[in-house]
This record gives sequence, C-alpha cells and structure tokens, in this order.
Amino acid sequence: MSEIGQDKFSESAFWDKVSTQRVYAAFDDEEYNEVFDRALPGDLSGTKIIDVGSASGVSAALLAARGAKVMGIDLSPALVDQARELWKDFAERISFKVGDAESLDETEASVDVAFFGGVLHHFPERENVCREAFRVIRPGGKFVAIEPNLRDFLERIEWEVARWRGKLTPNEEPIDPYHMQQELEAAGFTQVRFWTTRHDIPVLAQFPILHHFFSRRKGFWIKSPLLAVINALRQPESRGTFFVIEAQRP
Repeated sequence: MSEIGQDKFSESAFWDKVSTQRVYAAFDDEEYNEVFDRALPGDLSGTKIIDVGSASGVSAALLAARGAKVMGIDLSPALVDQARELWKDFAERISFKVGDAESLDETEASVDVAFFGGVLHHFPERENVCREAFRVIRPGGKFVAIEPNLRDFLERIEWEVARWRGKLTPNEEPIDPYHMQQELEAAGFTQVRFWTTRHDIPVLAQFPILHHFFSRRKGFWIKSPLLAVINALRQPESRGTFFVIEAQRP
C-alpha cells in the first residue's frame, strides 16, 4: 500500500466552505433514486444503512423516505450541522455525525448497507475504507457506491478543467471500475458488479457561458447525437461519466 493518504484537513475545509454556499448533493434526486431502485429495490423498512460522506443529507433523506434507518457520516462538521438542520422532519429515521470513512465509529456487522455517494474517489488509497465497510456490514449485507469513471475520456477531460478552475479537493481522482472491483474483492466482498451511469459530456458545463446551455439537464439535443457516435466506438464500461458498483459481504 502506498503511504499517500487523504489530506483530511484540506478535505474538511473544502466542504465546510461548500456548506456556506449551497445545499450539496453529488447527484440529483432522480439519479439517486435510479441507483436505489436497482441496487436496493423495494421497501427498506427495518434496513439499517450507513451513508458515508452524506454531505447535506439529501441521499440519507431519500433512503429514509423508503423506510430505512440511516446514519449519515461526513468529515465536514459544517455539512453535518447543515444536514441536521435540513432534515429535522426525518429525525426518527436519520441521524448525522462527524466521522471518517477510514475509521468508522460503528460496531462490527451492525449495518445492512453501506452507501457511498461520490466519496471513494476522495481517497488516494482505498484499502482502509474498503476494510472498514466490510467490517461494519453484516453478513449478507450490501456495499453500494457511485463514483466518477476513469475509463470515460469525457470525464477525464472534465476533471482536468475542473481542477484548473479550483473546483476539486486535493484528494480527488476518478476511479477505474475494474480496479475498484479488485479492491472490494481483496477486502473480502463477493458478487461485485458495476454499471455505468450519467451519460453526458460534462466539460461543457464547466465554462461559465456554456453552463447556461449545457448542464446535467440541458443541451441533450446536441449531446445525445454526439454521444451516440462516440459510444459506438468504445466499450460499455467506458460509456458513462460515473459508475455504480455494488458488492455483498459473505
């Protein structure tokens, strides 16, 4: 394992600042729900979920709305405070606390699901995170994550522009889904599989003027035909700026 670790001070400071600017969620409600419909289908009543990197609590609230009991954990104290304030109506089913994905304050085999919504790519080395997730998930429980896809060259381009604009933390890098699969298997998980999502040309939204015409919701009258041509020339695992990966603890 490399000695390169996460710069936790810079990470926390970055997200504390974000909390003063907006309610932050890595994905839209529709995107979260599409993932939950596929990876965690049905009524989640009685299911205990740990939402690691819960940010402003949007994903935790969506899971609670499906009946789950959710513990939201984030490295940023300011985001935790914001989430507590935003989701008071779900207080019986959601709690939030400051925590570190590499050292979870949860007992062994205590949760049914560990969910990571755009979190793992903030760790230059993910061995400790995978090990901790395996530890806290009960046998038969699930690991679910959504991460930026290194194999999509459109995502790599967007990443470099975002870094140039100062929109990324020092820790962030997109992930190769096959490497993530190997890391989860090395941690002891089984039935590891992934699929791609968010089919887009995201770099267009990085430019201030173009942002008004191209976003996650806009500009697909141009982007769709372009993506159809591009996708015809590449493998399925490269078609999608993000991927969802799930696994089971045996």
